[in-house]
Amino acid sequence: MKRKDDTLAILFITVLTIVVWFWADGNTKRTSEVLVTLHLSPPEGSTSTISPKKTEVTLAFSGTLSAVDAAKSACADGLHLTLGGIDETLSLTEISNRISSLDAIKDTGVMIDTAHSSEFPLAIHTVEWVEATVEVTLQNVTGTIGAVDPATVQLNIPKELRKSLPETLTVQAVVSENTLWQLPPGITWKRDGVIQLSEELESAGVTATPSRVLVSFKIQSSTKTIELAQVRVLIAGPAEDYAAFSVILPRKMIPNVTVEAEAGIIEGIESGVVKVFAILRLGSGDMEQGIPTKRITTFMAIMEDGTGHELVATVEDPALLEIELVIEPVEQPETPITN
Repeated sequence: MKRKDDTLAILFITVLTIVVWFWADGNTKRTSEVLVTLHLSPPEGSTSTISPKKTEVTLAFSGTLSAVDAAKSACADGLHLTLGGIDETLSLTEISNRISSLDAIKDTGVMIDTAHSSEFPLAIHTVEWVEATVEVTLQNVTGTIGAVDPATVQLNIPKELRKSLPETLTVQAVVSENTLWQLPPGITWKRDGVIQLSEELESAGVTATPSRVLVSFKIQSSTKTIELAQVRVLIAGPAEDYAAFSVILPRKMIPNVTVEAEAGIIEGIESGVVKVFAILRLGSGDMEQGIPTKRITTFMAIMEDGTGHELVATVEDPALLEIELVIEPVEQPETPITN
């Protein structure tokens, strides 16, 4: 009986030793690093969104083996942090404190010794969705706009920027010039228009949803532009005045003129068969008064058959449209006296 009792005692002591060892091992302090994905979101019920929506950080957990394992398990699918719904900059220290306060981590009993991430400090931007009306631009063509589908888009705008913008917002939908040149006029077409934002919105990272709309339109005429190094000044006035006055122009050219006209006229200008003139209109009163300057008000394309077409033109320096004049009366020959 004594041998049997000794065997049971040894077995009990062995089991107890193993239990104590596992208990001691499980309660020995351990440290382990874990790469954690953080999912960031605004407060519940908020109409705002957060950018960025997620980030990564490497956390060094310390605690008992069981606590560290529990913390790792809690981080397996990422951690969700609710932010305040305002723009802020998060440091690693602050993000560590916020993670430590999460129930999923706090309940494990671990400590966060260190945190590492190349993405911190992290700038959090809160944005809100704002509806904007779509306006259509047909580049270099004259036409009528029909339906736009959808007629509005949603812009995600940082809250701070939204405060400085008008209450009602519009965006431009642009149908590409290459597309328009391939379409004959007089027919109703449907083509995509790409939403283009102002430089202010684009530089702030604002995006539009959707980024394209379907535009219905009819082209009336196509226009193009051409830049001319110089345009000659042409005087227009009553023919009978030229016999009584001489007009001298110290400057006969206007430099750097951009002309917009129908595609056929621009092609004629490019080929040289159509000539462009800056028209200086002088009336009889102008000549009689001998005015020293007058402004160019019209640019004209003179076609090969002599007909003229008024042009839309802009100049690099508007002051150059003021033309100096030297107007002098012409001595008339004496009329012989007859008996």
